Formats: sequence, C-alpha cells, structure tokens
Amino acid sequence: MRFLLSCVLGLCLLTVAHADPVEPPRGSALRAELLDTIRRDVEPRFGGPVEFVVDILLVQDRRAIANLTAQHPGGAPIDLTTTPLVTVEGIPPDLIDGPTVQAYLYRPGTYWQIVEYSIGATDAWWWGWDCRNYGDFFPEPLC
Repeated sequence: MRFLLSCVLGLCLLTVAHADPVEPPRGSALRAELLDTIRRDVEPRFGGPVEFVVDILLVQDRRAIANLTAQHPGGAPIDLTTTPLVTVEGIPPDLIDGPTVQAYLYRPGTYWQIVEYSIGATDAWWWGWDCRNYGDFFPEPLC
C-alpha cells in the first residue's frame, strides 16, 4: 500500500512539474541567456554583432525553441551578400531565405547549448523536428 501511494504521489508530482511551453518575458535573464547562446554561433556567420527580432521563443523545462530574424544592432537590415555565409562559406544568396534563424536548445546542466540550428532555411525543417523531445512545442496532430 505504501509503495502504491508513493507511485501515485510520484506521478502527481511529475504531472505538476510538467508545464506548457512559455515565452520568457522581455528583459528576463532567461530570454537573454537563450538569445546570447544562439548569438554566439550565428554572429560569426553574419559577420558581426546582431540583435534578434523574436517571432517564437518558447521554453519548457530544459528545452527551448526559437524562430528569429537577425538584424544589425539598432535595426539595420543585414545584407546577406556581404556576410561570411556567402563570402566565406560560399552559400549562394538565393539559397538563403533571409537572415532568419531557427534553433533548438537544451540545458543539460547550468548552461544552454544549441542542439540544432539553421540560418535562412528555405523550408520548415524545424517544424515538428524531433517530436520525441520537442513535441510539446507543436500542435497535437503534428507530433
């Protein structure tokens, strides 16, 4: 009986601990931490400092997803033809769908890390990617 009660209580705690994905508020440390994690990887590919316009930024427990548009600090648009994406990596500009960034993140300990990301994706590869781990971020029929 005590074992059964412990199991039921454990399941209740797991259910309570599992929250829906939420967007970290503007100005919050969590939002800054997530965007800075992405920024570290994408700034060299854009050729300099960037700031993000956030379309989607959701967190659930130790997982997060982001759909962003990069721009120069202050809001100036990024000319992709002058970025290392084109000039160094050799990606043709017509194969880059703007300065968009999609990313999946995970926090295994005390810091966030990028699991997968893309810049200027020409398809929605990220929509429903890895449903086993990130399915709660998407509508039911998708995952």
